[in-house]
Amino acid sequence: MSSSPEHIVAIFGGAVAGAEAAEHLSRLGIKTVVFEQNPLPFGKIEDGLPFWHIKLRDKEEEKIIEKLNHPNVHFVPSTRLGNDVQFNDLVEKWNFSAILLATGAWRDRPIPIDGIDAYIGKGLTYQNPFFQWFNHAHDANYSGPTWDVVDDTLIIGGGLASIDVAKAVMMQTTKDALSQKGIHVPLFEIEKKGPADILAEHKLTKEEIGLKGCTLVYRRHAINMPITPIPEDADERRIQKAMEVRQRMIDNLVEKFLFKFVECHMPVDKIISDDRLSGIVFQKTKIEGDRVIPLEGEFSEIRSAAVISSIGSVPEMINGIPMKGSTFAVADWETGQLEGYDNVYLLGNAVTGQGNIKVSRTHGNFVGNLVREKLQSQPPLTTEQMASIFDKVKTRQAEVGYDGDLLHWATKHTPVRLENLEA
Repeated sequence: MSSSPEHIVAIFGGAVAGAEAAEHLSRLGIKTVVFEQNPLPFGKIEDGLPFWHIKLRDKEEEKIIEKLNHPNVHFVPSTRLGNDVQFNDLVEKWNFSAILLATGAWRDRPIPIDGIDAYIGKGLTYQNPFFQWFNHAHDANYSGPTWDVVDDTLIIGGGLASIDVAKAVMMQTTKDALSQKGIHVPLFEIEKKGPADILAEHKLTKEEIGLKGCTLVYRRHAINMPITPIPEDADERRIQKAMEVRQRMIDNLVEKFLFKFVECHMPVDKIISDDRLSGIVFQKTKIEGDRVIPLEGEFSEIRSAAVISSIGSVPEMINGIPMKGSTFAVADWETGQLEGYDNVYLLGNAVTGQGNIKVSRTHGNFVGNLVREKLQSQPPLTTEQMASIFDKVKTRQAEVGYDGDLLHWATKHTPVRLENLEA
């Protein structure tokens, strides 16, 4: 089945959800223009997924390129919505049949402590820029933010992302401490075996190499950490079993990677020394159902050399796009339709709030199908409107040096891989 080609859909964000929607529409004969803020359309597959997930990264990036390498898909790299293209101009002047926003969630949810963000770069780091650096720090061409990974780091968060932060910190600090003793171990080997086994192989302890280890603090219990899914229709027995698995996973990770885990503590205040963040004041909590209840008068301090926040991500604000609090103003959360716009839809992590590949792929396909059905009853673009869109597209492609050959472009811009350097 094919739809009329006299429709052109703009998609901002070419990673999992955006590529899925582009493939769905292009196979049905609908032309798409995929604008990507980076040279390559890999999103958090490249900049958020820890580099040691080599097979998953390569598989997903190959899928994205395959989906976008279609005659009906026109790729425009290095083009950021709200910067290189303004949202209001896009809506009022470009004449797209529909606009899909797969812009992801790149803004870290702030720690709920007044004034703490004044210490970013002065003891405080957030997860998204941390992993962007950690994944690419070895690349001489990397020009983004830089951070020092230090021992005795405090990590605030919960879920797989915060565990990955703890693993990354322990891997790097173990490598650095061993290097001080003249022992050089690749990061990939430390990740595979774990710091505990690496130290045991060299007949050393954490204390003997002067390593305190990082601390991960979670406001709920370990069994509440969403590191394994619990089906919505799960009975009490399956829920209990899943929670037992979660506890074992946390215990095994703590033993293997030598970090400390503190449960049922929520951050309430900052500790400042010499104009640097040097720790956090926590309040103890109890869990009643889904509620986190702070316990009156039960406070404690955890001092640290650095703090990394890993409490979730929300969409970045984009000039012209209406917001409600920390999220886009969504008129219909099922369809992702943007409030006040009949032909603008959000898809993937920009609306689902889940940094999950499968969820993003499913939602991208869903929105793509929804738009396809809507376009069937929508008047087609005129020849002049289509020509105007492609003139603008070609102009922008020329500005960023893109010649239309996606496979060659991807090869040319693929980052330096640490696994190749450590091989």
